[in-house]
Amino acid sequence: MLPHNHFLIAGLAIAPVSLALFPEKSIGETAEWVVIGGVVSAAIDLDIVTLVWLKSRQEQRLKPFRSLFEIYRRFKLFMDTITDTGVLKAGMITHFVVSVVAILVCRLLAPAYFVPVSIAVLSHILSDIPNMRRLSS
Repeated sequence: MLPHNHFLIAGLAIAPVSLALFPEKSIGETAEWVVIGGVVSAAIDLDIVTLVWLKSRQEQRLKPFRSLFEIYRRFKLFMDTITDTGVLKAGMITHFVVSVVAILVCRLLAPAYFVPVSIAVLSHILSDIPNMRRLSS
C-alpha cells in the first residue's frame, strides 16, 4: 500500500478514537494526533524504499523503482517485483522492527502521542495483511 493510503487509514482510525475516548481534546488537538499518527504510519514504508535502493545495486528489475513516481505510477508491477526479489519479505520484517522502535521512542520521548502512534502502527500493520498473504502464496 502506498504511504498516503496508510496516512489516510491511520487518520480514519485515530480521529474517532480521539473523539470518543478523549472528549476533552479540542478539534485542533485531535487533528494534531491525526497528522502525527498519519506521518508515523506513512513513514513506516520508508524501510521498503531504503531496501529497494540498496538491493537495486545488484537487481536490475528494481532500478526503475528508485523513483517514487515510478512506484506510484506502476504500483502493481512494483509489488510483483519486490515480491519476486525478496524485498517484500525483508520489508515485512523491518516493518515490525520499525514499528516497535517507533512505539518505544514515542513512549520514552513523547508520551503524549503514545495513543495516536500506537493506533497508527497497528493500522499500518493491519493494512499490510494482504502483503503478508502475498508472501505465503
